[in-house]
Amino acid sequence: MTFLNPFALIALAAASFPLLFHLFAQRKARRIEFSSIRFLKQLEKSSMRKVKLRQILLLILRTLLIICLALAFSRPALRGSVAGFFGSSHANTTAVVLFDNSASMARRTASGSLFKQAQDAALRVSEALEDGDEVLLIPIASLERGKQYRRLHDPQEIRKAITELSISDAPAELNDALRVASGELARSANVNKELYLISDNQANNLSSLKSGDSSLKLFDEKTIFFSLPIAGGPITRNLSIDSLLPITTVFESGRPIEFTAFVRNTGESSVENAVVSLFYNDERVAQRSIASISPTKGESVTLSALPKNAGILNVRAEVEEDGLPFDNKRYLSLDLPSTSKVAIFTNSPGDADYLKLSLEQTLSENGTIPYSIELHRLEELRMLPSLRSRLDAVFVEIGSGTIDPTDSKALHDYIASGKSAAIFPLAGITPQQFNASASVIGLPQMLSLEGSLSGGATYASIATFDLAHPFFRGMFDDKSNPNSRGIESPKIYQYYKFAVSGEPLIKLSTGVSLLSDSKIGNGTALLFSMPPTFSFSDLPRKQIFLPLMRRSAAYLSSFGAGEEFAATKFFAGQAADVQLPIGIGVQPGERLLVKGPNAMAERLEVTGAANGTLHIEFEQTPYAGIYNIYKDAESQAAIAAVAINPPTIESNLQSASASEIQTALKNTGITSSSYHSIDPERKDISELVRQSRFGVELWQIFLAIAVACAIAEMLIAREGKIVNNN
Repeated sequence: MTFLNPFALIALAAASFPLLFHLFAQRKARRIEFSSIRFLKQLEKSSMRKVKLRQILLLILRTLLIICLALAFSRPALRGSVAGFFGSSHANTTAVVLFDNSASMARRTASGSLFKQAQDAALRVSEALEDGDEVLLIPIASLERGKQYRRLHDPQEIRKAITELSISDAPAELNDALRVASGELARSANVNKELYLISDNQANNLSSLKSGDSSLKLFDEKTIFFSLPIAGGPITRNLSIDSLLPITTVFESGRPIEFTAFVRNTGESSVENAVVSLFYNDERVAQRSIASISPTKGESVTLSALPKNAGILNVRAEVEEDGLPFDNKRYLSLDLPSTSKVAIFTNSPGDADYLKLSLEQTLSENGTIPYSIELHRLEELRMLPSLRSRLDAVFVEIGSGTIDPTDSKALHDYIASGKSAAIFPLAGITPQQFNASASVIGLPQMLSLEGSLSGGATYASIATFDLAHPFFRGMFDDKSNPNSRGIESPKIYQYYKFAVSGEPLIKLSTGVSLLSDSKIGNGTALLFSMPPTFSFSDLPRKQIFLPLMRRSAAYLSSFGAGEEFAATKFFAGQAADVQLPIGIGVQPGERLLVKGPNAMAERLEVTGAANGTLHIEFEQTPYAGIYNIYKDAESQAAIAAVAINPPTIESNLQSASASEIQTALKNTGITSSSYHSIDPERKDISELVRQSRFGVELWQIFLAIAVACAIAEMLIAREGKIVNNN
């Protein structure tokens, strides 16, 4: 027997009051001498025996009355089959079922998927519920924090809720789920409080419990915990794609994009000839195979393909289906501009002719012009704050004279904010004039003008390229190495020499940098050591000129793509704050339509950040895949997209033992006496559950006895008064 309100047992001390009253009420009889009357003495002895018997009976009834009342308020209860002796009534139950619907539950075995086995176990648990009981079904991987879950009472409704559960690509956050369960049980007034965990018990899910605050007890000793471990056994073959990253960071029209995918073997046997496929917008565009991957090992594979069109490119890498399908895919999304807007700032438009002509050439099959050119005067640099949102790249030609400090400051702020620019010093500028502006912009100091235009055989040529720099990645085909085979170098008769700063990308035969990359704040500046004209060299007529200028524009337009991609990795189950692209024509407060995997569709509000960027925030991303963002329901093309990937932690299939789970749960208040581990395949789960419950509350019985004692006490006491009066 267990007392559900044990503090009421203190009232048992009051059971001593009737005895004390009885003892103090006894008066010592006064001795009065009468004449010897034999029959009167005999009558006195007979009457006193009846009075004493009545007093003892009243004492017993009054004491029993107080005891029964105290026991009734303490709410005694009996467990399991013992309670059946007292009738079929039972104490009501609140059962919280923590159902693991994480991605690892999609694992397939000979008995079917773990998820289906878990559903069958939950249905068997529901058979133990009786009239007056209630169930709260909480899917752990799609847990909604702060939500009060619906309490289900109807058996058909409970079975329907179990069968309608679905797998989420998010991990199972067991610590959070236990906190939600604790709050739901605390709000219940039912006698029986039960907590069920139906899970594959991945060891990584216990890490937060093991490191939890041992002083924080979520459950009391009355909460019964049932663990139903869904065992999958060893998995022979399972490959997971842990990462998919673009190697190409400078996206240029007409050139393929290169990616690297890391494939890991989490199975127990080696995998031979693993095929990895690359998809653009759900169309297979490339495929590579890996000869062999040993257990617990991983291999990187490179895939590349040419996009058909500009715009949003949704990319997916995929391996063949195996025992755990959720981790076979990896996603990313890129925004490839159809036409980049390039501004050339110069005070001598003629000096920009060759630069402009090289950028306006089309190399794509569909004839799309990759760059839209705008010409501005140098003093219009001060307009960069207002032009920033519609410009992808900026070229600045600095000629003789100095730039107004306002314009220099505007260019510095533009680059430092995360944008980029290419700088060309023109013929006629002196080091003093250039350095006056360079110190404000943040460029290296010009030291001198080298070489001579007098002609002759003395000239410099291109010596080396830093092919490891992202600027050149994908610019030359795999079989050609310009450093080894050489290229047709221009004859450079004069050039400017700058103080060593930044990264030299192209070096001349004299050791001086022809092109260097200097970081300014969050942006970058490409600094050329000569103008893009014939004034210092014959560069504009050489084969290298056109790809070099176009690659400069592509690099400036794509600057930071690798860093931005690395900073915006989102995983299923997490909130995602997504920065929207510039120039998509939306304002803060607008609600955009988001369409995701599994027919997910919702509207999210655009918010503005202090730095002027626009964002939308996903409170929850239950499924991995591409989430396309549309301006409205009528839009045919997405204005942005974000890739949500499955968490790699779910690919770790190591399970925790029952003892490890029990030890971890001690921090939550689950004791060894209240912990039960049940084989989910047992057919008698409902009977095992019933035997562990407080089957019947006995307070009604004790209250009935107390009422009976009170009635009997009144009748006996009343009869005694009538006899005494007579």
